[in-house]
Amino acid sequence: MPEHGPRLWLSRQRLSSFALALVVVFVVAGLVVGDHLAHHAAEFDTAATAAAELRRERAVLWICALGALSALVLALVHERSQARRIAERSADLERLSIDLLRANRAKSEFLANVSHELRTPLAAVVGFIDLLRDGAYGALAPRQVAPVERIESSANHLTELVDQILDLSKLAAGRLDVSSENLSLRAFVIDVASEVESLLNEKGLSFSIVVSASLPKVETDPTHLRQILVNLLGNAIKFTASGTITVRAAQVPDHSVEQVVSKLRRRPMLAEGGSFIALQVSDTGLGIPEKDQERIFEEFEQVNAGPRGDSMRRGTGLGLSISRRLARLLGGDITVESELGAGSTFTVWLPLDVVEPRRTGRGESR
Repeated sequence: MPEHGPRLWLSRQRLSSFALALVVVFVVAGLVVGDHLAHHAAEFDTAATAAAELRRERAVLWICALGALSALVLALVHERSQARRIAERSADLERLSIDLLRANRAKSEFLANVSHELRTPLAAVVGFIDLLRDGAYGALAPRQVAPVERIESSANHLTELVDQILDLSKLAAGRLDVSSENLSLRAFVIDVASEVESLLNEKGLSFSIVVSASLPKVETDPTHLRQILVNLLGNAIKFTASGTITVRAAQVPDHSVEQVVSKLRRRPMLAEGGSFIALQVSDTGLGIPEKDQERIFEEFEQVNAGPRGDSMRRGTGLGLSISRRLARLLGGDITVESELGAGSTFTVWLPLDVVEPRRTGRGESR
């Protein structure tokens, strides 16, 4: 909370108190003048009955005035007491806010330091595994190949988790840089898809890319966009037992955004005006309950995480949280539409800066 907040509140309370004091002064002055006039009227009226009536009216007037004055005084006292309590509460909230910022900074620094410390031995483990597989210490016996592959898979998985924690700490600290380039989206998607081709083949899933080569180039950070797309494809493969995974892309003008996300309750966090690229990853997997479709983007939240011992499937619950933060860092957002048993569609929204539209071909599927 800004430091001038409580002071501004107190100054307004002082002005209000001053206004009440003026009201009290005017009431008292009116009573005095009214009583004085009534007293003079009584002196000029010789009738005893009229004089007695005036005295009763004066008494009633003074009683009402004293009651109003007492109410104003009580209101003034209560207001000043309330102002003191609000000022004290504001100061407490300001101290709590500062403590929370310090704690959050300490957490981010701790995560960053731990991640850096873990990456060095993990890199050594992965390096020695590569040496073993290359036969640097002699050929592996057939019964040794499977254990070495499991060690390699576990080491790579742990490295990925450490990288996610490090990314999260950088995002929280605002230390993640953006280096934009002009990307041909179709070529970029095909390149990223090649990284997960072995996982697709392992599960026997069909895969198609529907991205037109005539789409305009996108000015964005390729490293961050690659991380987002790999994460979404990895999740789609993880939670799809059979069926198809599809990557689509389309140019969407601002006035058509609501049509694309018609089932959502909110508009993506996008700037008004211009146009966007909607990059979608769709699957025919388990689907996500409606009540969990926003929760999955929170840190360490998981849905359909699998058994506790299956760490490869459970992960950390950071992938989607990091992906949405990265998308917003790029000026876009991520939304999801899903139905239980019918699969999910994650849409990455990217602001479009048209460089040179290419109209040399149409999107293909594979």
